[in-house]
Amino acid sequence: MDSPFVSSGSFEDEGQKLKACEENLRRYHQLALAGRLVGATMHEVNNRLAALTNLIFLARSSGQSEPQRTEYLDEADLQLRSLAEITTRSLTFIRVDAESKEVDLVDLATSALKLHREQIAKKRINVQTRSSDVARACVNKGEIFQVLTNLLLNSLDAVPHSGNLHVRVAIRSLNAIITVADNGSGIPRSMQNTLFDSFKSNKSEGNGLGLWIVREIVQGHGGAIRYRTSNRQNKSGTVFRIVLPIQRAS
Repeated sequence: MDSPFVSSGSFEDEGQKLKACEENLRRYHQLALAGRLVGATMHEVNNRLAALTNLIFLARSSGQSEPQRTEYLDEADLQLRSLAEITTRSLTFIRVDAESKEVDLVDLATSALKLHREQIAKKRINVQTRSSDVARACVNKGEIFQVLTNLLLNSLDAVPHSGNLHVRVAIRSLNAIITVADNGSGIPRSMQNTLFDSFKSNKSEGNGLGLWIVREIVQGHGGAIRYRTSNRQNKSGTVFRIVLPIQRAS
């Protein structure tokens, strides 16, 4: 008579299958995100190439004064630099490893701040940090580091000389909360409805990939990102708040 009980080997096989499915889902998410990024990048690359073609044509045209020719070439140089930045950031993101591991978020935030210590020192920015004693979560370390880096870059660009930057990491119930706040000029009203769209930026030399990638990464971890901002004189600033589940869902 056959035993009504399933052997332990069967449980192990099912566990291995489940683990393989989880890994496949992670890879699928990474590939899907990379595909969207490539599509958006190619669209923007084509726009920049068209602008470059026009600028070079104008610079070569007869009858142009030397100052006007120089102006066209300077603008072409800016377009090339922007194009290089777009492709570099896109490739950096696509190469990120898709594996999730338990990570100390406080250490990760500290490392991200150290990466920008020269800019912080140059602008004499007052950095305040606060964190829980233990703030660990199962995340993709490379991706969350990129999230922190992008948010810090935005804040460091926005804050005035001797401005304030606050970084907080905390655990609330089953979630990790990361907050990046500054007393910069705030986000313009014209940008607020499209803030997380790809290639939307209020910086003259920005490529608009930063916050789009941030949202994609956070949502890929089953988390959420929100912000509040103010443009009021003497009370301006922006706060970004990221919520990440401590244990990443399958």
